[in-house]
Amino acid sequence: MAKATLFYDADCGFCQSSVEWILKKARPGTFDPVAYQDDEGMRLFPMVDRTLADKGIQALAEDGTLWKKASATAFCLKLVPGWKWLGHLILFPLILPFASIGYAIVAANRQRISRWMGRTSCRIPPRA
Repeated sequence: MAKATLFYDADCGFCQSSVEWILKKARPGTFDPVAYQDDEGMRLFPMVDRTLADKGIQALAEDGTLWKKASATAFCLKLVPGWKWLGHLILFPLILPFASIGYAIVAANRQRISRWMGRTSCRIPPRA
């Protein structure tokens, strides 16, 4: 079983690139990506709020903790070799409010960022 299930928007090129990056950097089996658009996959996780699909990622830890937005990013980084320090930094109480603001700005502009990246369609394979 994966250490975290990562929920992301498969219609967003920036989100796709972010998930691809984390899957490439993480040890195999660390993350199980599930697109918000995957009805079958999402049925397995009724605790995940699909209305957040346009606002940010969510990550479900093995212990059942559900992380959202900037906190989810930090949690995921803590599971990636070489990036654990940044995850801890983002979750530091004096940093998290600023990280959340930055996250909200990126989330609000993710379609524009996707176009700049030349990304328009999903490249993450569907869940097995």
